[in-house]
Amino acid sequence: MKMFLKHIAYGLITFVLINLLIAFIYEYPAYKAIKNKTHKNYLKWNSIHSNKNAYDLIVLGSSRSYTGFNPNIIDKGLNLESFNMGTSAQDIAESYYTLVEILDYQNPKYVVLETYLDLSDDSHDYYQIFSNASFFNSKKNKYNLIAEGYGTKGIGNYFIPLMKFNQYIKKEITSLFSENNKKPPKKNWYKGFYRDTVVVTKEQIKAFGPISNYNNKSFNRERFDTYFNKIYELTKSKGIKLFTLRTPYPPTRIKINDNKDEENFYKNYFQDFNDVGYFDLNNYKKNKFTYSDTDFSDYHHTNYTGASIMSQQLVDIISTH
Repeated sequence: MKMFLKHIAYGLITFVLINLLIAFIYEYPAYKAIKNKTHKNYLKWNSIHSNKNAYDLIVLGSSRSYTGFNPNIIDKGLNLESFNMGTSAQDIAESYYTLVEILDYQNPKYVVLETYLDLSDDSHDYYQIFSNASFFNSKKNKYNLIAEGYGTKGIGNYFIPLMKFNQYIKKEITSLFSENNKKPPKKNWYKGFYRDTVVVTKEQIKAFGPISNYNNKSFNRERFDTYFNKIYELTKSKGIKLFTLRTPYPPTRIKINDNKDEENFYKNYFQDFNDVGYFDLNNYKKNKFTYSDTDFSDYHHTNYTGASIMSQQLVDIISTH
């Protein structure tokens, strides 16, 4: 019995040490970036918290948003102050709790929400989610995001680094056997927007895969319903005009097959919300706003030229609708 308890004790100690080591390896760079005031989420939330009621338009969404909507263009086109609160892999629940925190400090006229299937699935990047939430000033908002937004899995990932960094550890191991080079850290930020100067290569274009559909994505309709309705009710109660957008893909990728799952779902879904504007940037005024593959940095992120088109589309949408 004593030997059995010793094994358990040794196992627990080993487990704790492994988690402490993982936490140090992955959290220290973030700590260093915060200290140097270069951490993107720190910079975003510092702007939201310290400039009270300064922004008329808030963008929510994933990295497809923070590389796509340029406040410099939006502000000049609409004569207002906008801020891009897109964050990496921002899930629909994360968007809601992020908005709750924002509205404690800002009183925007408009909220722009990016949507695509990956943002409402059952696979979550807890490291990115908790990196964003770690800068909430409200402990209540942070707790609600973790416990209500993600349940027991969220709580487990919050407290156990081995769970939270699991997919990053796998990527590190995979990279040992590949020739993929790590991308340099993102530094060129303006009001939450990242100006990406990378242009997709011909080799990458040839390797494009089809757009996600219901067969290869675990889209969670119930989860999307729950949190979109929360966002809708919150914006409505505050008198905020809500716009929802489907961000663009490289034209070559769209032509790969005739999959319309994502396009049709959102187009049909938002017909039930007469006071919500929904616009697909792949199709919006194509005679005026045209994308090429070289407007992207990879298979679904726009670079600075694509961001210029996206931002001009948003200006046109809000101006005319």
